Amino acid sequence: MNRPDSRWARAGRPYTAAVVDGIAAASESLSRGDLESAERLARTALEDDESLSGRLVLAQALAWQGRGRDADAVLDEVDPATLSEPDLLTWALPRAANQFWMLDEPERATAFLRSTRGHVTSGPAVATVDALLGTFAMNAGSPVRAMELADEVLASADADEQAVGWAAAAAALCNARMGVFADVDALALRAIDAGHPGLLRFTSALGQTTALVLAGDLDGAQRLAEDLAAGADAGPSAAIAALLVADVLLWRGDPSGAAALLEDAAAALAPTGYSWGPLAWMLLAQALAQLGRIADAGRMLGRAEARHGLKSMLFAPELALAKAWTSAARRDAPGAVNAAREAARAAERGGQSAVALRALLDAVRLGDTRAGDGIARLEMDCVVASFALDYARALTAGDRAGLVAASEVFAGIGMAGVAADAARQAEAVR
Repeated sequence: MNRPDSRWARAGRPYTAAVVDGIAAASESLSRGDLESAERLARTALEDDESLSGRLVLAQALAWQGRGRDADAVLDEVDPATLSEPDLLTWALPRAANQFWMLDEPERATAFLRSTRGHVTSGPAVATVDALLGTFAMNAGSPVRAMELADEVLASADADEQAVGWAAAAAALCNARMGVFADVDALALRAIDAGHPGLLRFTSALGQTTALVLAGDLDGAQRLAEDLAAGADAGPSAAIAALLVADVLLWRGDPSGAAALLEDAAAALAPTGYSWGPLAWMLLAQALAQLGRIADAGRMLGRAEARHGLKSMLFAPELALAKAWTSAARRDAPGAVNAAREAARAAERGGQSAVALRALLDAVRLGDTRAGDGIARLEMDCVVASFALDYARALTAGDRAGLVAASEVFAGIGMAGVAADAARQAEAVR
């Protein structure tokens, strides 16, 4: 908790204990992701005395609720020319984050943050700015660049807890999506230990569930996601947690369970600027398409496309997969395969090998007899990659026994949807 700067006290008077305690309580609520409590406590503290710390907590609580314009107005009350370097940093970071996500101005936010970096000189300040720049790079679809920045921050002796929290959470997700699983759990734990704001927990958690699923531990992935959901407060936290559970359910082949969660989650995230919002629509379109709800899937795909942009470019492969499954529901088999291939290409271009594997596995399910070459090219060392390669080769060869074996191994790890598709394809072999 950053103690209030006495320079912000009215007429130079020291803060009362009530103000200090109120801002501390608001910060604690913010760290837990309890945004409504954080807003209420921060407003109460500011009624008694003005402080930069209280104003920043209030702005972040508003921004994380998706109220970007309100947050920007709170931050606009501050004159940056009067701030010391530490205070400039604590003001600039939430403003840049608000611009990137809630105001949907990622280019402006990145330029503003780079400009701020040019005005700070201390090692901790530079590390913190770089940590947020890395998070921006990740969301903008450049996980390789994000990892470069995160690695520098995490290796720096100057990085404070905030910088470590941002960098470690982003690194956990980037590593998982890039197919580098060994350090995912350690990075997620490092992010948690840094005491970073609660919503970043979901970033690292998506990395963990991705790694667990591809290791064949779907039970572990679902437990992790459901534990987060059980502890999430209402609002964006609960919606993002539900999205994580739904993603695992899609891997399991339970589109009905996934859709039930995603319909509420997508609606809750729609008014916010989170990158999770477009992802929720993308996953919902996939789930509805797999249920055969063609018109509903098309509408959700349209919403995903309308909301997708630079700030959610990390999830461009998921958008292509939503198109693939929607095409399949419309009985457009060539369109479905082409969209799944585009998802794999988009993932590979961004260095997201694990996401490319998911796309290629879906391509096999949709009937792509050339997907095996792509899976082999990824050279991923995980349970699902091995199973997927055998499955793809069996489909290409028209190997009935191989397809039956693929169905059995996928059923054994809890991927019922893949198992059912492989069994259906085996039945079609004459």
